[in-house]
Amino acid sequence: MDMSFVDVVLVDAGKYKIKVIQALREITTQEEVLEMLDLARAKQLVESTPCVVAPNVHSKVGARLKAMLEEAGATVHLKAA
Repeated sequence: MDMSFVDVVLVDAGKYKIKVIQALREITTQEEVLEMLDLARAKQLVESTPCVVAPNVHSKVGARLKAMLEEAGATVHLKAA
């Protein structure tokens, strides 16, 4: 299975949803490959888990996103795109 491009799937936001929303907004500000999320869209994604928060990104970017979201308390999986 080629994992050079992945989808970042937010499986569960955990009990600190606000931290995950903040992390999502921070990530989309830092990563040029992602569309910037406003507060409403970030909240919508967190409340509609499981969902793809970053489709078809390079695996290295996906790994960074996964680490940042997990640090905020979320459960995240990477799926081959």
